[in-house]
Amino acid sequence: MSDAVPIIVSIIGAVSTIAGAFIAVNKGNREKEIKDAQREQWQKDQFDAINHKLDIHNGYAEKFSDISRSMVAMQKDIEYLKQK
Repeated sequence: MSDAVPIIVSIIGAVSTIAGAFIAVNKGNREKEIKDAQREQWQKDQFDAINHKLDIHNGYAEKFSDISRSMVAMQKDIEYLKQK
């Protein structure tokens, strides 16, 4: 029986080491997944903010082109009135 004790202790030690390594790797993977998800959410938020600003800018660009056309029409009207 005394010959079996070192073998049992070795097996228990090996199982403990493997279990500890498995737990550590899983915890590291979970933390990495959380950080990746947070980074992805931050990037999505930034992208949405830029798109919102771009939509606002495009709205002003459309209004500016309408205003430019109106100014050209007013200038032609003024020239027409001056000729009369």
